[in-house]
Amino acid sequence: MNSSFFPYWCILLDPSGLIIETNLPLESWRQNPLSYFLHGTEKIQGEKGSAVLSWQPGKSPISFPGNTGLLASWSLTHGMFWIKMEPMEEDSASLIENSFWKEFLSSDRPFRQIFETNQAIKWILDPDSGDILYANQAASQFYGYSQEELLRMKVTDINTLTKEQIFEEMRLAAFEARQYFRFRHKLKSGELRDMEVYSGPLQFGGKRVLFSILYDVTARVKAISLLEESERKYRSLVESASDSIIITNFETKIFEANRRMAELLEYSKEELQTFTLEDILDKESFADSLIRIPTLEISKPVILNRRFISKSGKIIEAEVNAARIDEFRYMGIVRDVTERNSMTRTLEKSLREKESMLQEIHHRVKNNLQVISSLLGLQYENTEDPNLKRILKECENRVKSMGFVHAELYRSENFAAVDLENYFTTVSSNLIRAYGGLPRVLLQLDLSSLEVSIEKAIPLGLILNELLTNSLKYAFPGDRSGKIQIRIFREEQNIVFSYSDDGIGFKKENHTGSGTIGIQLIEILSRQLKGNSEFTSENGVVFRLRIPGRNPGK
Repeated sequence: MNSSFFPYWCILLDPSGLIIETNLPLESWRQNPLSYFLHGTEKIQGEKGSAVLSWQPGKSPISFPGNTGLLASWSLTHGMFWIKMEPMEEDSASLIENSFWKEFLSSDRPFRQIFETNQAIKWILDPDSGDILYANQAASQFYGYSQEELLRMKVTDINTLTKEQIFEEMRLAAFEARQYFRFRHKLKSGELRDMEVYSGPLQFGGKRVLFSILYDVTARVKAISLLEESERKYRSLVESASDSIIITNFETKIFEANRRMAELLEYSKEELQTFTLEDILDKESFADSLIRIPTLEISKPVILNRRFISKSGKIIEAEVNAARIDEFRYMGIVRDVTERNSMTRTLEKSLREKESMLQEIHHRVKNNLQVISSLLGLQYENTEDPNLKRILKECENRVKSMGFVHAELYRSENFAAVDLENYFTTVSSNLIRAYGGLPRVLLQLDLSSLEVSIEKAIPLGLILNELLTNSLKYAFPGDRSGKIQIRIFREEQNIVFSYSDDGIGFKKENHTGSGTIGIQLIEILSRQLKGNSEFTSENGVVFRLRIPGRNPGK
């Protein structure tokens, strides 16, 4: 076989280790034993020599250095051993001198492949000296050192802990007291990185070493730091809040409660964090919370009324502003409204009592006016003088119109206001009945449902009484038919009362003189209402009154 055609130096050996052929320029090596050009003769003739002579097909090539700075790879072909000799760099040559490297390079191929092909950072350390015995390509790329540089370094050159601390950590890993570590490592550039290290002992070549897998967690550490800072600020805000705050999970377990919440319920914060909502709410409030909590949404608070039970058994009525704050937690801002609710109940009770009393007053006033009206009616029946009878009837109708206001208020739930639609309808109907119905006169009502105070309702009722009485008595003499129109409506901020009939109208002296008390009463009442009135009577009566119309309180 002519080995001169091979592009690398090669040597062919027989099974005894003698050189059969070589393409090396030193022909004098022919027929010399292998130990002639390989240094460390005894070790090679012992370990490596036996390894060569016992080498079988299928095994990986065996590599070791020669005294000429060559890297030799063994293989078996047709019963002969081939040694492939390739030049190597000075650093590589010095690394091969490392006995660990020689053992590692001759180790199982799958083990080496795991080291080299996996992207995780891995290295092997000597726990006694701190030497980096092996580092994979991923470690080289991460730290910025070549593999050769790393293998001349100690772990103390990279780890920022003190030498004593590092060796204590390696001791714990070597004896399997711990497997997980957190360190800060310095890269070649000087940058510091946070590392998670999983390390454990490994027997290699009869020696205990540390096999470590390292992960860069700098980004995660920064994110956690920011999150922790945010959490600290959040907790500070919660703790310093003037309101009571409680935070629970989906199952109502209390995660956190601030100082104000603890004071409100008379527990310590630590005690509250061992509770669920069931321990601090009454049954009805807790049952409703079980229903409402799953429906809460992030940034969409709802107001809930709850009854808390303090450590001493006191019932605390609270208004809770509740919302979900993240995927697992719910926050409630709790405001004690026990005193407010108590005051509200007291006020409501007082109001009911006053309403009842006011209702009774209106009822009694109505009854008293009805008595007066009845007395005037009796007097009317027992009087023969036509003028006196007319006066008594007019007085009776005026008293009745005032009584209708109190009757309306007595039936109403709102004692502050009178519905003019109902009130005017009642006054008009009463007067029509009082004067015998007058079927030839058409009464048209166009009344908006407006509410006014009793101070406005009574004067308006009396004005209507005077106008309608006058029309029924004088506007349609004999068999004259006609129409009476009554309107009330809102015009901007005013209430407008409009009255008209198409009767014979008034004489001028009746409108301006002192002989008609009804006209004088209308003018007095219009001024009392602070209204602007217009009154004409040439072709029937036309009256228009505009008064301020703010809505009364309810």
